[in-house]
Amino acid sequence: MGRTFAEAMKHRRTYYSIGSGSPVSDSEIERVVREALKHVPSAFNSQSARVVLLLGDGHKKLWNIVKSTLKELVSAEDFDRTEAKIDGCFAAGHGTVLYFEDTSVVRKLQEAFPSYKDNFPIWSHHTSAMHQFAVWTMLEDLGLGASLQHYNP
Repeated sequence: MGRTFAEAMKHRRTYYSIGSGSPVSDSEIERVVREALKHVPSAFNSQSARVVLLLGDGHKKLWNIVKSTLKELVSAEDFDRTEAKIDGCFAAGHGTVLYFEDTSVVRKLQEAFPSYKDNFPIWSHHTSAMHQFAVWTMLEDLGLGASLQHYNP
């Protein structure tokens, strides 16, 4: 869209009312995620971030798994509300980006640089946060509404 980084950052926000349409192709979404993965800095150039981009059936399958998992954890009287939020917000979107940190990379750095051992897990979390922020902002700049959710039941 041609915004400056500061402008894109100001426009980035959580959108709960999202739809399955997209103003850009799936390949453009993939390009943005790859660019962030490649260019966001990491401690010791560890590049420990891992990303899974789910579009189409993969996106739908994930949110069905989330609902099935939460159905076992949430009381029956509360699950209807949980299911409605998932179906009306997150599953209704065009895709999902999952973020992970490769802990084997972190462990190797801890072994190679023992004086920094306690810092590598923290720095890994910092790297993940920067990736999430970069992708979120870049998707917004493409005209895609996004929300950042933390699920780990």
